[in-house]
Amino acid sequence: MDSIALTYSLLDPIMTLLRPVTAFVTAVTAGIIENFSGRSAAARRVAEPRGTCVADGQRDRTDCEPENHGPRQGFAERLRAGLHFAYDELMKDLALWLILGVCLAGAITVLVPEAVISRALGSGIISYVLMLAVSLPMYVCASMSTPIAAALIAKGMSPGTALVLLMAGPATNAATLMMVAGTLGIRTLAIYLGAIIACTLAAAFATDLLYGAAGISAKAMVGTASGELFPDWVQFAAAILLGLLIFRAIFRKWWPRAAAQVLDPAVDAHPEPSVDRACSCSTEQSGGT
Repeated sequence: MDSIALTYSLLDPIMTLLRPVTAFVTAVTAGIIENFSGRSAAARRVAEPRGTCVADGQRDRTDCEPENHGPRQGFAERLRAGLHFAYDELMKDLALWLILGVCLAGAITVLVPEAVISRALGSGIISYVLMLAVSLPMYVCASMSTPIAAALIAKGMSPGTALVLLMAGPATNAATLMMVAGTLGIRTLAIYLGAIIACTLAAAFATDLLYGAAGISAKAMVGTASGELFPDWVQFAAAILLGLLIFRAIFRKWWPRAAAQVLDPAVDAHPEPSVDRACSCSTEQSGGT
């Protein structure tokens, strides 16, 4: 959801729709190929059941053991947990990459000539393949790639080529590939990469056709969607709030002890070493004897 919101605010509504649709089609394609081409050895492993509680699936949980099922949470607890995840956990994962993406986008806007981008990454299969070759080994997440794509579109890159960056970059970073290979095997990894490459290239071609047939300039649409919905003062206030949330997330992630002191001054920055009273007592008794 965070990448979809960023896509809408930094790019345009069309790309906001095409990005999740392309991801969905790619995932379904990879799953169909995997299912109909025979399962890999890793996928044939039978997982052992973790529990045999007789109340599994029962809403009243009358016969459940307390350790197997936690207590039900009310609406207030679920709302509090959701807000904690959105403004604490998710922001910690998002903040640093978003800052890096914005910095790279600013560097591209200032340092890279527009003629270079429009000539190399304008449109066509060569631009798609070139961006695909750059995106596959690139270690970027969905949030970091969005401002970079916005800056490149503003410099003359076609929306289809930008979609290649948005899809291939986050889906093929080293951590994702290692996880897929280690969990599902090399064969599934090959299907995964093949589906990403094929579906991304097809979606890039369709995207450029769509923008061209509709007579829409992706360059002129960059960053205009959010301005049409909200007045300037709302955007300015939201930018300040986002900056404060990012600073808070980075502060709590990288300096947790200092953050704990700021949020709770009663926390001691240098706690005294704990003393094992049982051990000391037994030592004194043995010494006395």
